[in-house]
Amino acid sequence: MMAWQESEGWRTDQLLSMAARVVERRKDQALAALGLTHAAVIALQGLLAGPMNQEQLARRIAVQSQSLGRVLGRLEESGLVTRTKDQHDRRQFTVALTPSGSSALATAHQIERDALPEDLEGWTTLQRDLVRILTAFEVPGRF
Repeated sequence: MMAWQESEGWRTDQLLSMAARVVERRKDQALAALGLTHAAVIALQGLLAGPMNQEQLARRIAVQSQSLGRVLGRLEESGLVTRTKDQHDRRQFTVALTPSGSSALATAHQIERDALPEDLEGWTTLQRDLVRILTAFEVPGRF
């Protein structure tokens, strides 16, 4: 029996952190054949709402803008996103999903689903609890 299967002694936040790392590692391994990482897929997913600047996207997906910049650089080199100077603020870049990016995202979603246990999507209570956690930590301007 693995240590985390014995939930006594582990705090909920510790179990959540370990579970997130296990899922991310599994997805990264599966996405490697596509040349993407789980972090890249999250960035692409965030752009489905439409073009936005890097800071807006960072807030939307709850990451640091600097970390996102590296991911966006790789995505731009791969032709999956475009970054253009913002017309209103020349210091900002507008990031947009390309048609290739949309296609890669659809493929990545299927790869990620196949990499995880089939019944994971049926865990609606867990999904609601995770949304509650994310909502509880929303702090304007934090990211």
